[in-house]
Amino acid sequence: MYAVIDTETTGLLPSHRHRVIEIAVVLLDARGQVEHEWVTLLNPHRDLGPQHIHGILTADVLAAPEFGDVARELGGLLAGRMVVGHNVEFDLGFLRAEFGRLGFAVPLITERSMCTMALAGYLYPGAKRTLGACCAAAGISIEGWHSALADTRATAQLFGRYLHAFPSPPPWQWAYEEVRRLPWPALPGTAFTPTVRPVHAGGRHGWMSRIVDQLPRVPEPPQADSYLALLDGILANREITAADADQLVQVATELGLARSEVRDLHRYYVTSLAEASCSDGEITADQRADLDRVAMMLGHRVSDVDDALLRASSGRYVVPARPGSHGFPPGSTLVFTGDMIEPRAVWWDRAVAAGFAPQEAVRPDTTFVVAADVDSLSVKARAARYYNVPIISIEDFRRLLPDSRPMPTASRPTPTERQAG
Repeated sequence: MYAVIDTETTGLLPSHRHRVIEIAVVLLDARGQVEHEWVTLLNPHRDLGPQHIHGILTADVLAAPEFGDVARELGGLLAGRMVVGHNVEFDLGFLRAEFGRLGFAVPLITERSMCTMALAGYLYPGAKRTLGACCAAAGISIEGWHSALADTRATAQLFGRYLHAFPSPPPWQWAYEEVRRLPWPALPGTAFTPTVRPVHAGGRHGWMSRIVDQLPRVPEPPQADSYLALLDGILANREITAADADQLVQVATELGLARSEVRDLHRYYVTSLAEASCSDGEITADQRADLDRVAMMLGHRVSDVDDALLRASSGRYVVPARPGSHGFPPGSTLVFTGDMIEPRAVWWDRAVAAGFAPQEAVRPDTTFVVAADVDSLSVKARAARYYNVPIISIEDFRRLLPDSRPMPTASRPTPTERQAG
């Protein structure tokens, strides 16, 4: 009756030619009992995208089948069954795109599928969003997180638990009867041997993954959890790259989220991360640096993290001394860009006095950029985004400086050099 699915992909956007590189299917009967499991890696004949998330190496997929090879068998598994997934809209979008590349429209309809993320919020108000959090609440363990088969098995167990909360037949029986009768096209396919990922691939780790699992659901706007679920997955490994950030912009656009809604969601997300971190115990300097990097990549300030931590701890949190608390220890290199109220020479001297090493140009090893406007389109700001160098505001940089240090007058650039860029 059900086909539970999960995919690993080279990115977030099938519309940008991102591809499926691993797919797993677990078939369930009407009672939620497992009937069959199927999984394979896929060779997309392109780079594999965020390997820090899915953990799949190029060597793993070189001998794997292409999607066209598995299309017939995969279609046979899905045809006549109601598809189930965690944030199922994401997986269905990629599968529709993969079949579409072969020239076939398939009846994979989001509105006729079941999403365990949505069911969790319906059955248990206050339930968290991630698969890990939902499974933990249900007493289900996930081995090999971000492996398609491990996630699919966990989703299947979760859906089986949820089934018991509904009568038999369930209230979506009418949708299943509709899906069961939908015709599938005659799909291509060749003989192939499924390729299973090696044991090195995948593996969730780190404190941020625990924090992400604690984040609450966001009921409004309706697309919020779909967007934030992707952000959860990116941040579980403690980083968001410039490419990830660009993809999130496109995802928000495709979901119909307005810029103001995304800005509000990011503010809420940064605040929730800080609050969850505070409740998780004492925050180390490295963890605080992680929080600050996330905040800055989402367009917020390190002071926003300070404020959230102070609120969550009822004022007990001690804002760490500057510099060195935000991932920018003394000796870090920095570049200034933009017109500031005070002369550039003043800021250059303050940076040197605080133990930083100002530079004139952004390089791959530059630690951070200080901008009069964090959305600047200057050459230096564009270079920073290209090299994935954090950009912070002049106000945030001011918070990194000690209150009183003598300002040296040596080793500063000429006035012309200081005002350039």
